[in-house]
Amino acid sequence: MSVDLQDVRHAAELISYGLRPGSRPTDGNPYGQLLQRYRAEPAFRDVVEILASGLGLSVLGVPPRTGIVVTTQPGSAFAIRTSDLRNTKIPPEEKLVAGLITLAIAAYAFPNPRDLDSTDVKIVEVAALDNFIRSAIDRVTATTGDDGNDPQARRAADVYERMSPFQPKANQPGPAKGCSQWAIVEVLGWLVDRGAARAATTMGATTYQLTDRFRLLVADIGGGEALAALRDARRETENL
Repeated sequence: MSVDLQDVRHAAELISYGLRPGSRPTDGNPYGQLLQRYRAEPAFRDVVEILASGLGLSVLGVPPRTGIVVTTQPGSAFAIRTSDLRNTKIPPEEKLVAGLITLAIAAYAFPNPRDLDSTDVKIVEVAALDNFIRSAIDRVTATTGDDGNDPQARRAADVYERMSPFQPKANQPGPAKGCSQWAIVEVLGWLVDRGAARAATTMGATTYQLTDRFRLLVADIGGGEALAALRDARRETENL
């Protein structure tokens, strides 16, 4: 089978949009046109997915509001790590907390597997998420541990519990570094940078909307003891 090199170029361009989540597709811009080709032309879709696989990536979906969503395969050079958080100087313990917060956001927004099939808008508010995590800490530490499959989650929960929920900044609004709400703001900001969330300031200064990109990424990670415990806590508290 011959390959059109122009198609390869266009496939690479589409994948590059997925790696630059700030890009937004429209019907008229080049990104939107490439997405339309991906949806309508099986041959072009095959080229995109084969090229992505060669780069250590997988295509999770192409939701209209978000565009192409790609995730990394094990060992990919494009893998995102907690060291990629916006503040690269945070201590190792705070990086563990960042991982716990990311799982908590997933559980808070998608407590049931069926929720991952819904495109309903999911909203997260910093103080409400902080309260949820604190209410679920006992459940996390009871189902994880040094002898379990997720000892890091237990250590993260222990660190989180010792953190003050809120400390004000000296001369401006918002939580100060070192409190748990500051850590949540950092993680949500990290998700915003990657197109997985956006600020919803019309609903409040500390309110964020999760995007379809985040939903597809959550569906891809599957689970784990900590995520299952957090989901159980969310369903219990909200009777979901």
